[in-house]
Amino acid sequence: MTGASLAAAERGILRNRAFLAIWAAQILSQVAANAVTSALIILVAEITHSNTSSSFLILLAVLPAVLFGIACGIIVDRTDRRLMLIVTNALRAASIIPLLLFGTSLTVVYVVNFLVATVTIFFVPAEAAMIPTLVRKRDLMAANSLFTFTFNGAFLVGFIILAPIIVSLAGYDLLWVVIAFMFAAASILCATLPKAPPVSEHLSRRVAEMAVQQTRSGMAEAFHYLRAAPIVTWSLIYIALTYTLVAVAGALAPGFVREVLRVGERNVVIIVAPAGIGVIAGLGFLNLIGGRWPRPNAIGTGLIVAASALLLLAGARPLAETFSSVGSPGLGAAFPVFAAIVAGTAFVFGISYAFITVPAMTLLQEELRDDIRGRVFGVLNMLISIFSLLPLLVIGPIADLWGVAPVFVGFAAIVGVVWIAGKSTRERRRGKARLASE
Repeated sequence: MTGASLAAAERGILRNRAFLAIWAAQILSQVAANAVTSALIILVAEITHSNTSSSFLILLAVLPAVLFGIACGIIVDRTDRRLMLIVTNALRAASIIPLLLFGTSLTVVYVVNFLVATVTIFFVPAEAAMIPTLVRKRDLMAANSLFTFTFNGAFLVGFIILAPIIVSLAGYDLLWVVIAFMFAAASILCATLPKAPPVSEHLSRRVAEMAVQQTRSGMAEAFHYLRAAPIVTWSLIYIALTYTLVAVAGALAPGFVREVLRVGERNVVIIVAPAGIGVIAGLGFLNLIGGRWPRPNAIGTGLIVAASALLLLAGARPLAETFSSVGSPGLGAAFPVFAAIVAGTAFVFGISYAFITVPAMTLLQEELRDDIRGRVFGVLNMLISIFSLLPLLVIGPIADLWGVAPVFVGFAAIVGVVWIAGKSTRERRRGKARLASE
């Protein structure tokens, strides 16, 4: 489908009321889910002043995908998807109520975070499976394009913009009300959807065993394919790495503003807002010159920029300690300069995220065969979960013992290793593209 035909298809589906309802529900629910995670990170940091507690919270948000990832797909395929969409949004709206009543209880915060993350992994596949029943087959690509854009945009709006800004300006209670309203509105929108077609076979033990067996064989085939397609393998690694960096940065951001900038955790917006703006700027830059910039070059540049930004953030803490030891409490008059440097570095880090993720995802879409695409993206989801899970087990204790600087240095080194290890594959792909264009 060409760019012009894709744009025409997008205009067409925007006149489809059922599609507009599920798309609006996606926007509301995904923004709300990301805002919950972001706000709870800030809240836990304020309650405990511990990087370990913050990383444990992120761990609880990632864990459901590891524990229930296979099961949720089986259940969604054997239940009424429209009902699943209504119930999952209603459950998430109800789960916010304990935060309004007992928001300072660490146990309640952890339970709500795990519950929202668990319910969300059932909402996403049910939503994706519902789309083909609402739009014409020729409009599916346009519909999926809008949903993919919204999925990434919801992270920026919810995690990086909505939650930090409302918490900083108005506090948690208003944010909880806004989030509960968004989930409730999404549930109401899903109730307006046409009834889902009846399932061919209801959930049973035999169906579950068959699905697990098919999943294992499909994953094995995907890994066999990846061994023969290094550019696809490296693209998966790049995407998983960037998501891991975002998870780590999210877990450490409150501790960073406390340790380095010597201000309260609610001021985490100093970091996350410029990072979000950087992602948007990076996406805009790629849209302008993306066709003229080889994708391997963009990825390599993004990795170098990301490593540099991490090293700059690591160097901020010892420099801040030097200033605070010879001056007034906190950073004193040096605070505006430090805040500007940190914000600028976060902006650059956001640009690097766009430079790595978008070209890598494009390479996946270009290189993957249709018959293997679903299984490879299943591997991607697993890699993202595992890559995020393992660091979150250790970064909190390390940051509490030695500060955030060693963590940033360690991840800068990891990014550097990935840049070096994948360089030959990127160069081969660039040479192949050059020959194809001649």
